Amino acid sequence: MNSPQPDPLQGALTAAFDGIGAKYTQEPSGCWRVRCADRFALTARLEDGWLVLRSSVAHDHIHGQAVQRCAWELLLRNGELSGAAKLVRATDRVLVHAATELPLDADGEASGNGLAAQVCRAIDDLKDATRTHPRGRHSAATRQGAAGEAADLPALCAASGWAFNPRGEGVVAVQLETAHGYAQALLEWDDGLLATVDLHRTERSLPASSRDGVAIMLLQLGGLVRAVRPAAFAEAGRDVLVLQAYLGTGATAGQLDRVLAALSVAAGMCHREAALLCEEEVCNRYLLAGHGCSAAGPVPG
Repeated sequence: MNSPQPDPLQGALTAAFDGIGAKYTQEPSGCWRVRCADRFALTARLEDGWLVLRSSVAHDHIHGQAVQRCAWELLLRNGELSGAAKLVRATDRVLVHAATELPLDADGEASGNGLAAQVCRAIDDLKDATRTHPRGRHSAATRQGAAGEAADLPALCAASGWAFNPRGEGVVAVQLETAHGYAQALLEWDDGLLATVDLHRTERSLPASSRDGVAIMLLQLGGLVRAVRPAAFAEAGRDVLVLQAYLGTGATAGQLDRVLAALSVAAGMCHREAALLCEEEVCNRYLLAGHGCSAAGPVPG
């Protein structure tokens, strides 16, 4: 009987941990528990060609009703993060954690050096997401391993098979494949390839209950769809809701294809819902039905 062939990605991942001096153990489930030299702890898993990293936030104290109280702040913080990390609600319980989910090309990323660079960047991103004060997307700080030439975005989009329209100043627009409505991703270079989907722009700042509801919904979505980071920005007295996805400097056409597919799924799941939850009465009913309370008190029947 032939012995099973070793998985090259698993071998490359353990080599990557060795390369950064991390201590790790692998559980029977396939999950690695990793502790870096600076004692930063995370878990890692390979799932269907994705590298999935997780780390705790605030010592796992943001759970239960605390998620609702912190939801909008977490969504704003997502908008300040560089790289691929995101703050999301866990899928198995009401708990906020940090996550990074990177699509891997089995042929192009199975070498120890290639995957080690991705692991270093991903861990740096997770550390940034769990800091008390994140560095911010537009700070002068340079992320480890972030240096590299800007990709030829039209060529990359053409190779990925997605239709696109070049915009000014190095931005490319890609129409997403959503079941309902219209959504597009704007691709630009930001120390790596960043894709952004505009979900909703309010006419004025949202009331607290609407912020709570829409943030809870989007944080749940971020926990469900790989690579997609929900975020919010304050802009000239208005609130802006977006979905983001980040690929590093060596993004391939295959990776871009998978990230655009993930953004399509996410936009289809929440595009209309995000606008509806910005209406205070609708949002109060959502909070009452789904979370057992309403920021504005009981809603009349």
